[in-house]
Amino acid sequence: MATTIYTGSPDRWARFLEDAAPGLSWLAATLLEWSDLPPGARRSWRVTVSSTREGDPTALAALHDQTGLLVVAAAAGQPPPFLGEPDRVMRLLGEPGTLDEVFQGQPMLAVRRLPGFRRRVFLYDYDPPIPHPGLRRARAEEWERLDHLRSESDSDGAGDAADAPDLAGPAQSGHLWVVEDERGPVGMFRVEGVSRRRVQMTDVGVHPRARGRGIGTALMRSAAYVARTEYALGAVLTLPDDEAAVRAAERAGFAPGGILDDVRLA
Repeated sequence: MATTIYTGSPDRWARFLEDAAPGLSWLAATLLEWSDLPPGARRSWRVTVSSTREGDPTALAALHDQTGLLVVAAAAGQPPPFLGEPDRVMRLLGEPGTLDEVFQGQPMLAVRRLPGFRRRVFLYDYDPPIPHPGLRRARAEEWERLDHLRSESDSDGAGDAADAPDLAGPAQSGHLWVVEDERGPVGMFRVEGVSRRRVQMTDVGVHPRARGRGIGTALMRSAAYVARTEYALGAVLTLPDDEAAVRAAERAGFAPGGILDDVRLA
């Protein structure tokens, strides 16, 4: 088993991720929580960091042992670090150029590469927008209904069993939000991670019966409102790389924040 190299502190890692790859703000939040555990309890993530002499990170790789997810981020012109056995990696996540560097440096991973999919990253760092009047926290007893809404909607990652969250937990914790009309919830989003600067939202989706009514834009504004008033200074969304999602994000006041590639391996 490879030895993990820790350089700097998780707080610096989080700041680096929010600057270099804001679409990975959920990982920044995860590592901040992970760092609060005793060293012997840090079983899930193995982190490798390259840094300057002053300890400022220039590149980071985090491998999740249980799932084989390798997340990488690097500043411009910096090669991503990778410490571990390539055969343990089952999925890679990061900006396209950074992933290309990983595949060039690890030919075994390149041979196993399968078609992936792309997400667009959007940021909101402005004054809180006006939320939809039907915005509210999800109730614990309706999580099954919302899981069905998620599967039918155009939410990011919907239908991917490997990524499907346990919505009962977020609903009970107040981390799952809905927008509803007179017939009930027509849209939802979930707080995925709260980092130092931004909140990352996921499972942003609109029920098919409500499309074409501006609900998607209102939902994203509501997500930005929740981020700015409940948690942090800004919000991050990762959305499918399609024209409708991009238009809705732009109408909601979000600015482009990069691209993420998600690649599975054979």
